Amino acid sequence: MNTNRELLDRYVERYNAGDLDAVIDLYAEDAVQGMPDGIFEGKEAIRERLGRELEAIPDVTHTVVSFVDQGDAFCDEWTFAGTHTGGPLTLPNGDVLPATGKRVEIRGMEIVRVNQDGKIVLNTLYYDNLAVAFQLGLIPEGVPA
Repeated sequence: MNTNRELLDRYVERYNAGDLDAVIDLYAEDAVQGMPDGIFEGKEAIRERLGRELEAIPDVTHTVVSFVDQGDAFCDEWTFAGTHTGGPLTLPNGDVLPATGKRVEIRGMEIVRVNQDGKIVLNTLYYDNLAVAFQLGLIPEGVPA
C-alpha cells in the first residue's frame, strides 16, 4: 500500500474514533483546509472546526469510496454519515444550530496535498452544503432547491 493511502486510512480510522488529537497530528502546522463554509488556516483553526464537527455529530462514520494518488497529492471520494445529537453546529452565517437529532448523510470528495514529512498541508473538501441544510431541517420540505 502506498504512503498516501496509508495516511488517508489512518485519518479515517482516527476521525471515526473521534480521536481529535490523533487526527490533528496528521496536519502540518501551517496546513490549510478549504470547506464549502470557509477556509481554515493553521493547525489550530482546523482543530477548532473538526472539534465542533465531532462534538456535534459524535456517531460520525466517514467511509472512503474511491481513491486516486499522484505524487505528493491524492483525491478521494467519501461518504459522511451521522446524527446531530451532540453539541451545536455553527452555520456559515455564524448562527448556531442546537442539536436537531436529525441524521445527515452526504457524498463528497477532497483533494489533499502532503509535504515531504508526510503531513497534510492542503485539504480541500467539496460537498453539497444545501443537502446538509435540508437534512438538518433548515430548508422546509417542498421548497425548491
